[in-house]
Amino acid sequence: MDQHSHKPSRVAWLLKRHASGEERTTVGLVSGMACVRCKRTFGVLKSAQWCPDCGMDGALDVQYDYESVGKVLTPARLEHSTLRNQWRYLPLLPLRGLKRVPPLEIGWTPLYKARALAQTLGINQLLLKDETRNPTGSIEDRATALATSRALEDGHSTVTCGPASNAALSAAALSASAGLSVAVFVSRDNQDELVAQLLLTGANVFVVEGSESEAEQLSVRCATEYGWYNCNKALNPFLVEGMKTVAFEMGEQMQWAVPDCIIVPVGHGSTIAALWKGYCEMKKLGWIAQAPKMIGVQPEGASAIYAAWKEGREATASTTETVAQSLAVAMPRDWRKAVGAVRESGGAMVSVSDRQILKAMHLLAERMGLIADPGSATALAGLASLLSSRQLSRT
Repeated sequence: MDQHSHKPSRVAWLLKRHASGEERTTVGLVSGMACVRCKRTFGVLKSAQWCPDCGMDGALDVQYDYESVGKVLTPARLEHSTLRNQWRYLPLLPLRGLKRVPPLEIGWTPLYKARALAQTLGINQLLLKDETRNPTGSIEDRATALATSRALEDGHSTVTCGPASNAALSAAALSASAGLSVAVFVSRDNQDELVAQLLLTGANVFVVEGSESEAEQLSVRCATEYGWYNCNKALNPFLVEGMKTVAFEMGEQMQWAVPDCIIVPVGHGSTIAALWKGYCEMKKLGWIAQAPKMIGVQPEGASAIYAAWKEGREATASTTETVAQSLAVAMPRDWRKAVGAVRESGGAMVSVSDRQILKAMHLLAERMGLIADPGSATALAGLASLLSSRQLSRT
């Protein structure tokens, strides 16, 4: 693809055009959207994926009519639900119904009591949420399952994202299962193995002579010009909504008890933001008495959000170099939501070295029999670091 076809001025014009569309739609019990940057509120914007005033820096947060949600979704009703997937929480998702959801089972993953790990670390209790049970082996399936469902509800035949990542693989696989075409824009720096997996699903893969950020922006441009559905995480507010179902499941699996803290590996920042939102919604609905502290962990070689949190400033783009490639995000789009989740919950952030991450991978395999990728093991590395530095109490 011609590198001159995505000049900054052209990109800016298309992004402005994309953001300005304020055609409203009706989606389930969604009441509106709010910009996390300027706090402006909107109705449900059908075409805009971010704040029309703030542009791509203005991530939107989906809001619900919680009074109506509370009438149709309660812990008692969940006990009798026959659905064993993320769609059991439909009233808290931006969908009109379940007719368009992918045929693959998403969610309701196990929550392990990691007794051996807890003993090794010297803490009372440790629980592990195993998202590898999802179709492509990651939490990304929760987000893309919702995205493909929305794409079909809105009449799209093609979804697009970029660059190559676990999220892109999830989008490709779930699109294939739902009968959607998918276009993934990758940079030449992307891993060949991941690109090969994308091609196996039948995805249309376009190599961009530029950075991962440029690949992402080209994907957004094509969504605008060709009517494709934008499946870029943190640039589509609906994707976070799918990921928050992890919090709902943990609430049920713990019989509505709340852990002291939840430790989350952080890349774009979407996952920790989603978990925090899920717990806040459960508290708002009266399902739990309080929300847990959120602790975010980033690799030292990809720590833009950690730096923003620690220094009290906005996140800026940086180079990345880490063994945890799934967290190697140069410019995290959901940094504002992530930092907000940590601060509002009274939590913290920590950065860890590649050596600490590899040690955590070994510990998970040796003590739990779990073969985790470096990105997932980053959470355990963060926990071990906080305990050893006494920033987190063992009791």
